Amino acid sequence: MRSQHQLPPFPIRRRRRATTFAALVLAVAALWATFDWPAVTIESAQTTEATHPMGTLYWGGAGLDGPYVQPQIDAFERAEISSVRAGKTLSATNQPLLGPMGMFVDALRAGSTYRYRSDQSWRIIGMDAQARQFNLIGYSYGSLLAAQTAAYYADQGQTVDHLVLIGSPIDRDFLFSLQNNPRIRKVVVINLTQFGDPIFAGMTQVAVAKSMPTIRAQMARQAGQGHFYYAQIVPDSQERWAALATRLHREGLR
Repeated sequence: MRSQHQLPPFPIRRRRRATTFAALVLAVAALWATFDWPAVTIESAQTTEATHPMGTLYWGGAGLDGPYVQPQIDAFERAEISSVRAGKTLSATNQPLLGPMGMFVDALRAGSTYRYRSDQSWRIIGMDAQARQFNLIGYSYGSLLAAQTAAYYADQGQTVDHLVLIGSPIDRDFLFSLQNNPRIRKVVVINLTQFGDPIFAGMTQVAVAKSMPTIRAQMARQAGQGHFYYAQIVPDSQERWAALATRLHREGLR
């Protein structure tokens, strides 16, 4: 019989340490997600602030650096949506203390703070002043960055031609305010529920929490299912990206 003070077998101790470490990482991520990091979006090497930005800016999901981002932009351009650039900052992965783990902070923010209207500054640095339209496209976490940026520039008096929210967990009231903002000409909502995504625009905070087990399972499968329909590379990804680009062209993006 083991004494009260005897250490448990090594495998058990190792599992406990792993569990404790995972809990610590999640706790740090949750705390990090509450901080207000500067909300300046830089999507090019330029450093001049765009007071009247033009062109199309596309933000991907948590981390903003998935391997699908550039192929999707390429598909937009083939569909004659011009001057498309990628949103590359506003991800916790850019914080030195977090690195790749910052993706989980992004996901926490998507399900909590950023789905509601924020009063931060959402200025854009470096856009194409000669472009025909000002369009903001976002996928998942990126949809909330697009929404916040659209609201910010509309408040500054600039017209946003198209705001596209793909697989977005945006709050209902925030979405309603965007849809009824006279300076945002068109809000395009693309839910992925037909592919099994539990996330949809206008969902409640409770629904977001309940969706997390399904999201984790879909992410782990790496099969391009549900919420990751456009984000995980599968044999027909090129066709999926092309179909999305064609749809947005039909919606009027140029």
